[in-house]
Amino acid sequence: MKKTVAFIAGALVSAAALAGCSSAGNEAGTSPSSTTTQAATTGETKPANPGTGIIEATKMTSCDTAQGKVTAKGTVTPPEGTKGTVKITVSWVDSKTSAVLARGEQTFKDAAAGKALDWVANAEVTKPATEIKCVLGATVL
Repeated sequence: MKKTVAFIAGALVSAAALAGCSSAGNEAGTSPSSTTTQAATTGETKPANPGTGIIEATKMTSCDTAQGKVTAKGTVTPPEGTKGTVKITVSWVDSKTSAVLARGEQTFKDAAAGKALDWVANAEVTKPATEIKCVLGATVL
């Protein structure tokens, strides 16, 4: 008797589960039993590296593009009204794959606005590439 009751109960549970899987969809006029809402988003993105870009105030005068120890040099003149730390970055990139092969940087704390600063970034390219390009970045943090 216990096996029969257990079998009937199992059959009813299976039938109920299958009934919920029909392809007919919701009938007109029925609504879900509970509704949740989400606050609207602003769509604003937050930068991974906060700061103000000053690439237009930065010049790269030389950059090695061969495998091994590499150096890039240049100048940066922080624009008027600039306060904070100036960070210069150079990435050595494989132009065929866009892979970053090496990265160097120099930081100037409390750089004076309007005063030209010479910068040097060093790194080592350890992977071979057919054509290496130097990519410059400059930010005030």
